[in-house]
Amino acid sequence: MDTFNSNNDLHPTAAMENYWRTTSKWAMFFAVLGFIGAGLYLLGAMAIIPMLRMMSSMGAIPEPVASMIGSFSWLFVLLYLLGVASMFFLAFFHLKFSNGISRALNFTDQNAFELAWRNLRNHFRLNGILIIVGIVLYIVMILVVVSLASSTLDQINN
Repeated sequence: MDTFNSNNDLHPTAAMENYWRTTSKWAMFFAVLGFIGAGLYLLGAMAIIPMLRMMSSMGAIPEPVASMIGSFSWLFVLLYLLGVASMFFLAFFHLKFSNGISRALNFTDQNAFELAWRNLRNHFRLNGILIIVGIVLYIVMILVVVSLASSTLDQINN
């Protein structure tokens, strides 16, 4: 079976260029949606602490929960801002990919083509890291809930 020994064995076709143009347009669409979403989430992040304080002062949140939220509100905001930053960079990599592919096809720019694919790789790399972190956080939350439930049951039984 023959293997590819050099890049000369691969030749882009007109259909491939058409697929790349279409992919570039979709990447731009998702980039715009990502930037809009990140902006909306950023506005939401600025409203979290005042909203929690208002709910606490109105008595809408039980006292033990309110004191816990008050002491960890900075952590909630930090995690929220990390999520916003992740959304921003995912959209940014989509935008760079879209612009790079368009430039590469319009000006036959090999360097832009390589940079575009590097940005798409970075997008998927960041997305994979976020998924792994999410899975780990779910496992940690499950372990914490099981631990709290078992300690509560032990206290009830004693």
